[in-house]
Amino acid sequence: MIKRVYIEITNQCNLRCSFCDFHDRQTRELSILEFERILKQIKPYTSFIYLHVQGEPFCHSQFDQLLTLCDQHEMKVQLVTNGFLLPKELNHPSIRKVSISIHSIDEQKTDPDVYIQRIMDFIDLNHSKFYIDLRFWLQDQLKEKSLYCMEQLKKHYSFELTKKKDSYRIFDNTFVSFASSFEWPNEANNESVHGTCKGAKSMLAILSNGQVTICCLDAHGHINLGNILESDLDEILNSDAYQSIIKGFNENKCIMTLCQKCTYRNRFQ
Repeated sequence: MIKRVYIEITNQCNLRCSFCDFHDRQTRELSILEFERILKQIKPYTSFIYLHVQGEPFCHSQFDQLLTLCDQHEMKVQLVTNGFLLPKELNHPSIRKVSISIHSIDEQKTDPDVYIQRIMDFIDLNHSKFYIDLRFWLQDQLKEKSLYCMEQLKKHYSFELTKKKDSYRIFDNTFVSFASSFEWPNEANNESVHGTCKGAKSMLAILSNGQVTICCLDAHGHINLGNILESDLDEILNSDAYQSIIKGFNENKCIMTLCQKCTYRNRFQ
């Protein structure tokens, strides 16, 4: 059962951080009509969407109109953003969670005071509406600017340790979380045909050109199950290509080269 669908509304980003696996695909954003077509097709399968694969969602030229469509189709939306283009306020009932990658500040020339003030203004105006997750690398891996941002947060808010590892609550719906960096699938990784994953089985990703792949780590679109702007999603999910991937994972086999080179699946062993 598909629990969530990642939709790359744009593959354009305002930053270029080293921890991102930059694609070489043509820069593109989904149109309003294309996005609505996608929403209508995924609705029978899930109401949980993540506006994230590559790119910064706030770079989309019609971002607010896209969220209005999500409101109308009663979607539950999670945003992943670097925080540099955050508006002061978001007033869409479809938004369930906004995750902000604070560690992106370390590779930018932006004044960290200006950056973290923008984040705190956003928290103060929106924390009662939806979940907010402030993401850092592990505390012993923090660099100068992200460490400074964390110190500013601690000056303004109380940190309450939660039951979740390396997670702190500063409001009922607002959390600070620390996690280790992960490795994108890459040709240098050792290849293994053994393993399983939640990709395809409980999640899909749709790139900005409409290509359907099995997870949000396929930044280059190596796995092409079909194009949702040209074919029905039902056809794609009933295809031999999709069904063979599912069968493989159910038998603890990775049949796609991308999956054989991906270490993230080790989390599901």
